[in-house]
Amino acid sequence: MKLIVSDRESVAQGLRVRSSYVLISIRDPGVQPVRMPRPTALRAVLHLIFNDAEPVTGFNLPAGVRLMIPAQARRILRFVDEHRDHVGAVVVQCHQGMSRSPAVAAAIARYMQLDDQKFWQEYSPNQYVYTLMLNEFKESKKPPST
Repeated sequence: MKLIVSDRESVAQGLRVRSSYVLISIRDPGVQPVRMPRPTALRAVLHLIFNDAEPVTGFNLPAGVRLMIPAQARRILRFVDEHRDHVGAVVVQCHQGMSRSPAVAAAIARYMQLDDQKFWQEYSPNQYVYTLMLNEFKESKKPPST
């Protein structure tokens, strides 16, 4: 399965994927879902809302900043497991496609026993999101199929 990282604008303009795919769409609180053409290859969309932020010891995040929570990581896991045998790609999209979405894609890659290095070489994944996802994936009782 292919993992694709994208930004909001590219998805809104009609991302071209050469196989059937699902989309994990991440946006900030208060921002409307990305408007996009509905291509026939798109099978399902998972919408998530959290800021591109990481907790820092000794620093209080500003009011209104929402961190990713474990329940969202579990939703991603269920979504991927539900669709993995029926699509050729998972597209993960956030505002700029540089931090949250590559963190999610890298964690999915690790979960599926794929190489996650390209996400670390080409992007700046949010370490908190990545670690939270890996921790939740470890808690999963269902091992991934290869």
